[in-house]
Amino acid sequence: MFHSLFTRPSGRHGVLGLWALLLAMAAAPAGAGSAPLSLNEALAHTLERHPELAQFPYRRRAAEARELQAGLIPNPELAVEVENIGGSGRFAGTDSAEASLVLSQLIELGGKRGRREEVARYRTDLVDSDYRQVRWQVLAETVRRFLSVAEAQQNIQLAELSLELARESRETIRQRVQAGTTSDASLQRSAIAVTRAELAVDSARQQLASARVALAAQWGESEPDFEQVRADLYQLVALPEFNQVRRHLENAPQLSRYITERRLREAELQLARARGRQDLRVGVGVKQVQETNDHAFTLSLSMPLGVSDRNQGEVRARRAEYEQLALEEKATRVHLMARIQRLYQELEVFRSTALRLRGEALPSARAALDSIRRGYREGLYTYLELVDARRERLAVERDALKAAVNFHQTLVTLEQLTGTGLTGQWTLAPNGIEGATEPYEASEPEPRPYNEQAGES
Repeated sequence: MFHSLFTRPSGRHGVLGLWALLLAMAAAPAGAGSAPLSLNEALAHTLERHPELAQFPYRRRAAEARELQAGLIPNPELAVEVENIGGSGRFAGTDSAEASLVLSQLIELGGKRGRREEVARYRTDLVDSDYRQVRWQVLAETVRRFLSVAEAQQNIQLAELSLELARESRETIRQRVQAGTTSDASLQRSAIAVTRAELAVDSARQQLASARVALAAQWGESEPDFEQVRADLYQLVALPEFNQVRRHLENAPQLSRYITERRLREAELQLARARGRQDLRVGVGVKQVQETNDHAFTLSLSMPLGVSDRNQGEVRARRAEYEQLALEEKATRVHLMARIQRLYQELEVFRSTALRLRGEALPSARAALDSIRRGYREGLYTYLELVDARRERLAVERDALKAAVNFHQTLVTLEQLTGTGLTGQWTLAPNGIEGATEPYEASEPEPRPYNEQAGES
């Protein structure tokens, strides 16, 4: 065989055969024969190349540039003043003109410059908080799409199993029709079942292709370079106690952001108060005295009178925003607690359902189908009973798969909300993703102590 592949083809048919072989090799998928994609590889690709995460280095640079701008002092002003020009009598023309050159500088009072720098610094920290939150969202979405690919792979296996059972039933019915123990109508119905099973296989393969494209889009690829993913959907880890889950709530990404935002609102309030202080302008200059042709120095001091505008409206607005933030944080904490509790209860239901279906119902459904298949060959059961047993076994398989997938999807959401790996099933923390180079380094927030009363609010 190796000799025939490497032997030079002779004649037109040989040349056409070689071209057909080359075209077939060129048309083969790039990822064909490649190893299945692991979850760690998918997360590493996402962390390094996700389009939304790639924007944050530029947002950080812009925030740092605004921080630099906030620390700059006002520019000095240079003014030229000409007096006694264009009047009447001896002041007509420019012979009596006197010129003054004044250099002035605005001196900011009330610590405005330091307050501006503080606000800009906290806004830079807010970019870091946003990055951490988006990073959890993006990585969690990658896990969800990864699970969708794994589910699509399992659905193909179930569709192929359904097709295999349908063809086996058709062959059994054909034998019974030939023996005269059943009617042709049963054979026709079995042929319809085979056709529908074949269409289901095609649909399942199309769904897998779509799921692969959706997963590859997480790292900016339009054409996936993998054929399959490596996942054990029926590995259902045990859940920790709910009190342990609740203790992680205070470090949730959504709540951690309030730490920086609270500091920012407070700094904006202090800046508004500082802007209520009037600034001092100091000027020095030199003046020419036309009558004696002498020069004299000038000194000027000016300050606005804070009679009506002391920036009190802005102060009140900033104080209201600061107080509003506390209510927003409380509402978010209550919402997160309710959602986490609901997700935890759903996790218990999904895990119990998947384990019981695979451990109890599925063996019984398989045994029942085998018994009815043997009995149908002997004429003990009808075609409808055979179809019903086959449908029930496949339904149990699908329900168990759906419960397992729902368990993992819900667990991803729960770990995304709490910002921690609760079970060790996977890790969404960058330092736990092997082979990943994070494009953006965000400073971590200070840990918050667990407040039992706040956790129950």
